[in-house]
Amino acid sequence: MNFEHAALIIVDMQNDFIHDQGFVRKSSREIGVPSSALDLLNEPIPKIKRLADGFRKNGLNVIYIYTAWEKDYSDVALPLKKLGPKAKAMGALVKGSWGAQIIEELTPLATDHQVMKKAYGAFFQTPLDRMLRNMGIKTLIMTGVATNFCVETTLREAVAYGYDVILASDGAATFDPEGHQATLKVVSTGFGEVMTTDEILDSLSSYKPLTLLIKDKPQSTQRNTC
Repeated sequence: MNFEHAALIIVDMQNDFIHDQGFVRKSSREIGVPSSALDLLNEPIPKIKRLADGFRKNGLNVIYIYTAWEKDYSDVALPLKKLGPKAKAMGALVKGSWGAQIIEELTPLATDHQVMKKAYGAFFQTPLDRMLRNMGIKTLIMTGVATNFCVETTLREAVAYGYDVILASDGAATFDPEGHQATLKVVSTGFGEVMTTDEILDSLSSYKPLTLLIKDKPQSTQRNTC
């Protein structure tokens, strides 16, 4: 894997999606979703943290994608019109609110990038594609929640925009293990690669930035005799 043009994408790891007092857990409990299913959303946290630390250590880009809307929810994108009323009823995912913030365990650093979205996919009506192209990014390592909703939608959009994609199988999660596995199968079959966090980090361990390669290149001792 060529990490020279790679970026880590972290999707929707926000309080309203992950935290016990967030919108998703509260609303899901009301309709009888078992705690065991909700707990699955927390499992990728240590994996994502390891990936983010590894990318930062090697001077690579870490990009957080988060969902947030205006207080009146007038800007909820069409693909999320079904979710919008539920979020509005609970005051969820409002721009600048606690619920819209990234969870404490994965707090972005000053060197990281953040892109706000209003739909399932992170490319829909956002500056993400322009940002990635300006950075020279060609490969996206995908993580976050939910695997078969916002992560998969963003991944599919990325492929349509011409990016290579790698889905971290244990760096993403959803409520339904079958839904998670279905996305892994779809991605590996027709869209990109599926790798574990350990596999990605093993590949990253042999990465050496181009600037260091140039610096370490032996200087020629040949003299110009002309």
